[in-house]
Amino acid sequence: MKISIVLSTFNGSEYITEQLDTLRNQTRPAEEVLISDDASTDDTVQIIEDYIAKYELDNWLIRKNKENQGWKNNFARLLEDATGDIIFLCDQDDIWHLDKVQKMSEIMENNEEIFLLASNYTPFYLGEGVQIKLDKSDLDNSQIVYQPNFLDNFFHIRRPGCVYAVNKKIIPYFLKTRSNEDAHDAMLWRLASLLNGLYIYSYSTIDFRRHDNNATGSKERSFQKRKEQVIYYDDLLQRLGKFYEKYDLSLSNEQISILNDYILWGSYRKELYEKKNLLIFFKLFKYRKLYWSFRSYVTDFIVLYMKE
Repeated sequence: MKISIVLSTFNGSEYITEQLDTLRNQTRPAEEVLISDDASTDDTVQIIEDYIAKYELDNWLIRKNKENQGWKNNFARLLEDATGDIIFLCDQDDIWHLDKVQKMSEIMENNEEIFLLASNYTPFYLGEGVQIKLDKSDLDNSQIVYQPNFLDNFFHIRRPGCVYAVNKKIIPYFLKTRSNEDAHDAMLWRLASLLNGLYIYSYSTIDFRRHDNNATGSKERSFQKRKEQVIYYDDLLQRLGKFYEKYDLSLSNEQISILNDYILWGSYRKELYEKKNLLIFFKLFKYRKLYWSFRSYVTDFIVLYMKE
């Protein structure tokens, strides 16, 4: 099977060479490496162009956006353009373990039911990089491959996109369902879950660099930002519900019930943030297990007393 790697860059000159080295030195090299630079203002593009020329990497291609498109759209276009049967997502500032492509591609080649395979990762921190709380499954290095349970893993994203390998069969679903607000990795995760093709690989395949300038990680805590997020989640869940109906997916009765509960949860949360009605908060008690944590549920109560 043909392997593609898609890499989105923006002002990444500080760490990009180290990342490129780990792509080039994979024990199973990719047949295609697509790089899209999102109008960097530093010398990221020049570094990459010089690197490609130095090592005569004829199957590596870099394009430069004339205007900044944002990382979500930049990655979406890369996924659309990739021609590989298996597509690996890549950030500009991590360090891939040299057996990543070989191990993950072999797993996918031996299991056609996998739409998305996400590995474990090893975070390390520079400066004020956001700390990541890892649970027992994140630290497991047993190399077991398994399907995570639907309740806890359909909506909540448990792995970052830089540890994903996706089957090209999921890309048409992704392109038809996404909006410009959707993070590419989160949408891929949720679609793979609905397609019963989400799998976890209990093995660390990258050193995950966290630093001051990561594109994701920081979180606004103002009421308005929370409200915007809740409205977005409601819209997202409505779209995922329509996706299920359109493609008549083979979900179990339990999975269908969980999906419907999530849709109602999203609708009630939107109503809570718009009306600030205590009765709606009590309705949400039934759906408390759908929150990331019980603390998140309590936060929705606190919202009732926050100033807009």
